[in-house]
Amino acid sequence: MNQIMGDGKISFGIKDVMYSCEFIKQENFDSSLPTLLIPTRDNLDLILYTIKNLIETKVSQNSNIIIIDDRSEENIRKSTIDNKLSYLRVDNEKGFNFSMLNNIPAKLCYDLGVNNIILWNSDLWCLNESSYIEVLKRHRESGSKISGTKLVYPPIDRSLNKTVDSKNIVSTFPSLSGGRWRETVQFGGDYWLKDREHFIPIHYKRFSEVDNPMVNCDRGCLFVTGAFQVWDLEHFINLGGLNPSLSKNYQDVDICIRSAESGTFPMYFGKDLFFYHDESLTMHNSKEQKNNNQMSSDHHLFHKLWQGKLDRLVM
Repeated sequence: MNQIMGDGKISFGIKDVMYSCEFIKQENFDSSLPTLLIPTRDNLDLILYTIKNLIETKVSQNSNIIIIDDRSEENIRKSTIDNKLSYLRVDNEKGFNFSMLNNIPAKLCYDLGVNNIILWNSDLWCLNESSYIEVLKRHRESGSKISGTKLVYPPIDRSLNKTVDSKNIVSTFPSLSGGRWRETVQFGGDYWLKDREHFIPIHYKRFSEVDNPMVNCDRGCLFVTGAFQVWDLEHFINLGGLNPSLSKNYQDVDICIRSAESGTFPMYFGKDLFFYHDESLTMHNSKEQKNNNQMSSDHHLFHKLWQGKLDRLVM
């Protein structure tokens, strides 16, 4: 929560929120397996499509899966239980953001003895069983505490957005009209732009070719996108989880920087490996626009937190 003061400075406040949870654990929950955390608010068709993908690619056989329901009106509960997955409903009068919708189940997993969690967007899909197994293998063998991979916009036949163009993309990048953004890179690792005062994190080589050598590689980095993050849960807890004051943007970057500041850098595994991210589906929805004043608030807070500190981390 913030307020712009008369002198132009930003004042950030603290607000207590009361909330309640309902948790139904899947019968075959195995604490030795990684646990996927998938938040949603309604979008039942999307959740069913994603669950189907996780079952077909056998991710569900190699993981626990928790669907986190943010006050949905649609019956997310029934669909989750019918597919033998774990269900967590989080209720409060105002609603929680991405940070809290992942922090709550992360603490729940910690109490259940889980070692690894994976932040997994509701519009993220695995290509095949080997892709998922491989990214976990590289995460484990490298000794990484935070890992991500290359994300790619899906072809039209594997997307729920069946239009040639996404208005959310083409309105910003008109040169990509005619579907030229499809099957290009959505996230290819971290990159930083600098204006006069601030470093600005961006997705490296967005809209480039999947096999571009600059993204078709494995490397250490300063952040990986929160759409897909593999975490050592103990490390996530020790860092204090995601910052709930960053409501819509930068929370994934912020926690990765906090880790890097402590000496533990994330890993990006993109060599001949990628997942589909249908980002255009969830940029906006009927409940709430993503791009609003809260985005500006997050921008101000992120730079307030990290002003002057990034020069020694960004290379």
